[in-house]
Formats: sequence, C-alpha cells, structure tokens
Amino acid sequence: MEGNSVKVTISGQTYTINGDAPRDYILQLAEYLNLKMEEVRAGCSSANQTQMAILAALNVADEYFQLKDMKTGMDSEVTRRTMALISMLDEGLIGDAFPKTVATARN
Repeated sequence: MEGNSVKVTISGQTYTINGDAPRDYILQLAEYLNLKMEEVRAGCSSANQTQMAILAALNVADEYFQLKDMKTGMDSEVTRRTMALISMLDEGLIGDAFPKTVATARN
C-alpha cells in the first residue's frame, strides 16, 4: 500500500502525518486526539501544550486499557460458555449438533 501524507491540526498546530493508513482514518485519529486535548484544556486551563498532550495521552491510554480489559472479560465469558455447551453436547444434555434433515441429506 502506498503511504499517505496528511496535514492535520491538533490543538491549533498543524502537523504532516506520513503513514500507510487511509487518509480518512488518519484524519479521524487526529480529530479524536484534538477532542481529547480540548477536554484537557477545558478542565485544566493552566496546563501548557506539553502537559495537555501528556494528560490527553493518559486519557486515551486509560480508555484503551479499559476496553482491553472489557474485551478480555468478554473473551473469557465466551470461552466459558463454549466449554459449557461442548460439555452439554458431550453429555447428551442438548440435542444433536445437526438437525436430522441435514444429516439425512448428507447420506
């Protein structure tokens, strides 16, 4: 894939981002980061640009870790339920895996 060169504005400063991601995706990332910077600025008007960037990065990292933990929890629950269903199938507690019409059609 050919690299993109995209100009973005984050917290009033223009940056040229070079990357392989699609232009719209890079713009979306920059817009999201700009929003996070604005949230920090609204809550901490005395922070300088570097402090705002660090606080915004921490907020984004926090969101990332929360979503990652949530996904891990969901993955564990899916695994647990899958194992329970397999156990039920093995024990004959639930019906055949294939309906009889499918099994008949294959014979």
